[in-house]
Amino acid sequence: MGEKRARALEEALRRLGLVAEGVKTCVVVNEDGFALAAFPAENESGPAHDPLNAAQVAAVSATLAALAERSLDRLAQGDMGRLLLEGEAGTLLSCPAGDVTLALLAEKEANLGQVLFAAQKTATEIESILAAP
Repeated sequence: MGEKRARALEEALRRLGLVAEGVKTCVVVNEDGFALAAFPAENESGPAHDPLNAAQVAAVSATLAALAERSLDRLAQGDMGRLLLEGEAGTLLSCPAGDVTLALLAEKEANLGQVLFAAQKTATEIESILAAP
């Protein structure tokens, strides 16, 4: 991936993180579970075991998305529209964006309607960025 695309992805995630109040981490994940871009950007001095780091979010969301897609296929429910997991401390959301996935963690108090709307808009933008020649 070129530097221009990487910057465009990071900017799209930055806007999502600023617009959707309560978003703690958002990541563009490839099909292998690797983060292509993240917001906030990785802090190299931070602890590797931080559950909010981009690599952790990317790996978990890729695993869950693959399982969800296989489950939907087996049950003849079509393609995955989005995956939403709500926990005691917050929410994990995964939205397909072409050949990649937008994954984010939101605080428990976040307005999920606002987060869902902003995430879908950002997923469409990510798909456009990666499809551009």
